[in-house]
Formats: sequence, structure tokens, C-alpha cells
Amino acid sequence: MQKIILNVKEELFATLERDFNTFVRLSTKLDAQFYTPSFEKFLLAKLSDNVTPLTEQAVQHLMQSSQYAWAKRALDKDFPEVVSLLMTQAAEHGFHVAHRQDWNTEDLTTAAKTWATSLVKQAKGDETQIDVLAVQIRSSAVSIVEIEEKLRTPAWRLGNALAQNLHDVIIAMDHATGIKAREKFGELRAVLRLSVIHGAIGKKREQEILDDLRSKKPYLFEDQPQTGFARFMLWLRNAMAV
Repeated sequence: MQKIILNVKEELFATLERDFNTFVRLSTKLDAQFYTPSFEKFLLAKLSDNVTPLTEQAVQHLMQSSQYAWAKRALDKDFPEVVSLLMTQAAEHGFHVAHRQDWNTEDLTTAAKTWATSLVKQAKGDETQIDVLAVQIRSSAVSIVEIEEKLRTPAWRLGNALAQNLHDVIIAMDHATGIKAREKFGELRAVLRLSVIHGAIGKKREQEILDDLRSKKPYLFEDQPQTGFARFMLWLRNAMAV
């Protein structure tokens, strides 16, 4: 780089220095974090009638410091940790990131990977972050059932009531016989259907309850007799069993 030495009058130097101080004063008034160039760079910009280098330096400094630097570092390498922090602290302020209650570990892992991929690609980020981000999402998300229980939502209260009702009906079924057992069996089927619909139990648990009852009281699962005599014999048998 070539070097130029200028000899100017005191009056001209004072004018240039005053212009420099005014430039700095106005710039820092608009932005307290404004990057102040050296007097030599300001003088070069004045001589070449081109202030673009000064603007470029200010922008570069801004992007390397303060809030912009935090955002850039977050997108460059800390993005997964930022997402994890956001999801973890959300619950402390009344927000939650929930996943479906019927997902198993494999479903959750697949969904987290898909979401992480979409986030990184739309942000035009580094694709090496996808796996790390997916792990953070998977570990931070919780089941909707856990959230409903924590918040005591109407849905959770209904499910809890159904679960208690189901428990009571199952106990009553164990002690019921004859006609009373058939009445309770109808009630049990209704409560089971409602419990599955509202998420109090799953389909697998429903089938386990019915299989256990079938082994204890198989006659409840037999087809009802169609003839009058057969119905009478069934009634008589149930009456004698009471």
C-alpha cells in the first residue's frame, strides 16, 4: 500500500478535524454503539469523496458485537442450545411444547428429526446442526398428558374422573353375579369406550380388562338366547346364582 504525506495549513487542518468531530458526534448520537473510524480513514474518505468504506466498517463492527453478534453466534453454532433453552424456559412462563400422547420413542425421534430439518433448511443454516437440534427437541418436548395433568385442564379432570369410575366399576364387577353382573358389564363397556375416547386409557389396556373379565366370567360374553324358554332358563340360572 502506498503512503501519502500531506502538508496543510493550520486552518484547513482545523476545518477537517472539526468535520471529523461533527461526523463522530452525529453518528454516535444516532447510534451509541457506532464504530468510530480513525481520523486518517475519515480524511481518506473525504479526499476520495467516498464514505462507503466508513459505512462498511461500521456495519462489520455492528455484526461482530452486541445483539447482532449474539444472533449470529446462535445461528452459526449455538442454535440447538438456544432452541433447547427456549423450550425449557417456556414452561416457567406458561408455555409448553407438547407431543402426541400416542407416540412411542421412535415416533418422537422421527418427528423431532423432521422438525429440526425443516427449521435448519428454512433458516438456511448449517445442516450439521440438524441431529443436535433434533436431540434437543426430543429431550425438551413432553407428552400432552403430562401438561394437562400439570395444568389441571378440564380434559385432564374428565379423564381422571373416568379413570376413577372405571376402577370402581371393575371392583364392582369382581363381586357381582347373575343379573347384577350383566348390568355392571354394560356399565363397564360404556365407561371403557368413554375412557378410550378421552385418553384415560389406551386400546391395549381396554383389551386387557376385557380379556381378564372373560377369563373370570365367560358367560357375560355369550350371545343372549333368542327363544322365550332359553331366556327363562337364563333368568332362572342368574336368579339362583345371586
